[in-house]
Amino acid sequence: MNTIKICSSKGRVVASIAFVCLFAFSATSHAQFEKLLKKLEKQAGQVQDMQGGAGMPSGQPDVAGGKKKKTGLMPDNDWCSKQAGALGKMKPDVSLIAKEFRLEHLESLQDAFDRAFKNKSVSKTFPNAAFFQRNFETVRVRAIYDTFLAFPEPATLAALIELSDSKDQQERGDALMALVFLHLQAPELSVSPTRWKELADKAYAYPHYTALVFRGRAVTYGEYEPQNINAAVGYLNEAASLPLKYKQSDGIQMEFDIENYQTAYSATFKDIFASGKNFSGRQMIEGLARTTNQIEAAQKAYADRFPTTRLGKLYKEVEKINNQSIEKGSQAIALSQGGNQTSGQIESMKSLKGVQEGDKNTFISIKPELQKAQLRFFQQQVDGVSPEQKQMLVEAQEKRYVAQGILANSLGELMAEMMQGFGDFVKMTTPLEAIKQANAAQIQSCMITAKWEQAMRAKNVPMADKSKAAAAVATDMSKYKDD
Repeated sequence: MNTIKICSSKGRVVASIAFVCLFAFSATSHAQFEKLLKKLEKQAGQVQDMQGGAGMPSGQPDVAGGKKKKTGLMPDNDWCSKQAGALGKMKPDVSLIAKEFRLEHLESLQDAFDRAFKNKSVSKTFPNAAFFQRNFETVRVRAIYDTFLAFPEPATLAALIELSDSKDQQERGDALMALVFLHLQAPELSVSPTRWKELADKAYAYPHYTALVFRGRAVTYGEYEPQNINAAVGYLNEAASLPLKYKQSDGIQMEFDIENYQTAYSATFKDIFASGKNFSGRQMIEGLARTTNQIEAAQKAYADRFPTTRLGKLYKEVEKINNQSIEKGSQAIALSQGGNQTSGQIESMKSLKGVQEGDKNTFISIKPELQKAQLRFFQQQVDGVSPEQKQMLVEAQEKRYVAQGILANSLGELMAEMMQGFGDFVKMTTPLEAIKQANAAQIQSCMITAKWEQAMRAKNVPMADKSKAAAAVATDMSKYKDD
C-alpha cells in the first residue's frame, strides 16, 4: 500500500519513485495479460464450438469487470440484434444528445460522425478517437465507445452521455473521457469550443486512469496545457499505479478492464524519452521506450506480412463477398425508380473508399458506408419490390451472413495468435491493430445484417437462409493457408 501512496504524487515524481511506479506498472501489466489470455483462450474455444451453424456468431459469456458483472461487447446468442451487445438493457434518452452536440436532426448523426472520423491526425495529444480505444477502466464504456466508433448511432451516443452522470465513479470518468474524445474528434458538432475542456476538468476531479493518461499527454506536447515534462511523468505514473490500487482496495474490488492495453500510456513515455528532454527518472523509462519501439516495429512487420497469411486471405475473402453483396444490392436498386442514380453514387463512393484505404494499414474493411447508402434508399423506396428484386436482396443478405461467419471464425484465430505470444510482451501486442479492426468489422457486420433484416421484413421480402450461409462458411474456411 505504501507503493500506491508514493506513486499517487499529483504530478510530481523523483527518480527513485519513478522506478517503483514503473515496476508496479510492469507487474500489473503482466497480471492484466494473464487474465486477458485466459479470457481469450475461453473465447477461442467457444468460437470453434459455435451453435446454430458453423461460423455463425453465437454464445460467449458476459464479461465480469471486477467489482460487478457488466454487459460488455462479448457476443451472446442474440448479439447482432442488440447493437452488438454494448448497450445491454440500457434504454438511453436520445434527447440528451442536444446537451453535447449540435445536429440538424438525429438522422444526420451517423453521416456527420463518419465524416469526422476520417480525420486521423487531430493533434499530437489527441491523434484521433480510435487512438484511445481499449484505454478505459471499465468494460461497459469500452464496449459502447468501440460500438459508436464502428457504427455511430443516436442510442449509443446517448448512452455515453447518460453514463457521464453515473453514480458509478469509474463509469462516470470513462464516459466523460469518451465524450472528451468525441468533442475533440468532431469540434464542428460540439455545442461549444470549450466543451471538451469542461468535461475533462470534471474527469480530472479524482484519480482516473484515462483522464490521467490524457492529461499526461496534454502537458507532454503543450498543445492543450503548458508543456511540463516532469508533470507529465507524474500523471502517467499515477495512472500506472491505479490498476494495482484498485486490486488492493478495501471492500468491493474496483474494476480495471483486462482489455485495457495501456497503449496511449506507453506511446507517451516513448515520445517523452525520444524528445531528449531532461526530467526526474529519465533513465528509468528507457526500457519501456525501447519495448514500445520494438512493438511498433513488430506491428509494422506483421501488417506487411499479413496479406500472405491465412488470416489475410480470409479477410480478403470477407471483403470480396461483401463487395458481391453490395453489387447485388446495387442491381436490385437499379431496377427501382430513380435507382440508377443511387447505384452510380454508390459506385463513386466505392472508388473513393479504395483510394482512402490505400494510405494506411487496413487489415479488414466491409465498407459499411456503401451498405448504409443502399439501405437508406431501400427504406425510402415507395414503389413496390418486384420478385426479381426480392431474390437479389435475399442473395445479398446471404452473402452478408457468409462474410459475417468467416469474420467470426477468423477473429477467434486472431485471438489465438495473441495467446501464442504469452510471456513475450512484444509478441502478445503485435496483432492488436488487426484485432481492433476485426472487432470493428464484426460490430459493423452485425449491425448491418440486423438492419437489413428489419428493412426486408417491412417490405415483405423473405428472410435469407442462415443455415445455407453457415454451410458455405464451413466449406470454404479450410482452403486458406499461409504462404
